[in-house]
Amino acid sequence: MDRGTYRNGILGPFNGKVGTVVGYELRGKYVMRDVGKKRTERPPSPAELANREKFADVQFWLKPLTDFLRVGFKDYAPKFEGFVAAKSYISKNAVRGEYPSFVIEPALALVSFGKLDPAITAGAVSESTNTLTFSWDGGRYVYDDRAMFLVYDIENGVAEFDTSATKRLFKKGTFTLTKNFSGREVHVYLAFVSEDRKNRSNSQYLGKVTIL
Repeated sequence: MDRGTYRNGILGPFNGKVGTVVGYELRGKYVMRDVGKKRTERPPSPAELANREKFADVQFWLKPLTDFLRVGFKDYAPKFEGFVAAKSYISKNAVRGEYPSFVIEPALALVSFGKLDPAITAGAVSESTNTLTFSWDGGRYVYDDRAMFLVYDIENGVAEFDTSATKRLFKKGTFTLTKNFSGREVHVYLAFVSEDRKNRSNSQYLGKVTIL
């Protein structure tokens, strides 16, 4: 039942609730406000729970790669680039399994997206302590395009990378890791970027390599 107290007639202030209006005193003045609609929350559906879990898993997987993605996924779409763009792409294309046991497949994930040609052949090997040697061949490019190297220890959530490595025309480059990765199995990606950073290629997954 609505209860309200009018003061000084119908045009005066009131305390309490009348219909959809609440009257009360605030710092010596009488004010009124709308009651508002009662807030109700329904429990999330199984699909909503699955989607939340998927996005959380992808976000966790991508977090060590944030600075790389700022270059690799720059200009992915108008007002949609970097970490957010990569998260959307990987959520749609690289997640396998069923809720609550989702898995991100490294071979299906892109860490760079663009229109430059990828290499036709590419690989990576560890030839000396704490280093990786990348090699590639083929694909169209201009003389000042650069290679982009990414080394990701997924198990320990640690990544190292170079977004402006050696020139693509050299077809080979050695990446020295700053942290001790010796004995670890890492996932390796290669991509290319123009010198002015306006264009890039899709990344290529080069597989798993154990660092010497």
